[in-house]
Amino acid sequence: MATEQSQSESTADSVQPTIESLQNGDRPFVLADSLGQVVSINQAFQQTYGWTEDQLRGQSLSLILPGAFQMSHQLGFSRFQATEQSTILAHPLRLKTVCADGSELVSEHFILGEKTEAGWIFGATLTPLPDGTETDA
Repeated sequence: MATEQSQSESTADSVQPTIESLQNGDRPFVLADSLGQVVSINQAFQQTYGWTEDQLRGQSLSLILPGAFQMSHQLGFSRFQATEQSTILAHPLRLKTVCADGSELVSEHFILGEKTEAGWIFGATLTPLPDGTETDA
């Protein structure tokens, strides 16, 4: 019985997405460091939202967030740094994403955090949703 449980747990663990699997996927992706600064974006992110990696690398993730959401994002990020507890990681969220031209698209954000020797890293896919889709926040 214990062997069956271990095998099913290990199978479940193997299907859990990782930052690397998200990064290597075909959806728009952004990678951020423990301070919430953009480390990289992929080509799909550039094509969908119009930002270049040079525009975002080293900048706060808040550049791609609507102004009304920036403060709550900073507070949540600070709380996570203090507690390492999150209610949003690995759960899809419908949020607005600011494009390079200033327009906003409702996108499904799927965010993962992974603790490394150098600290936390965060990766997210952002999938645009149809016009008129309601947001979660």
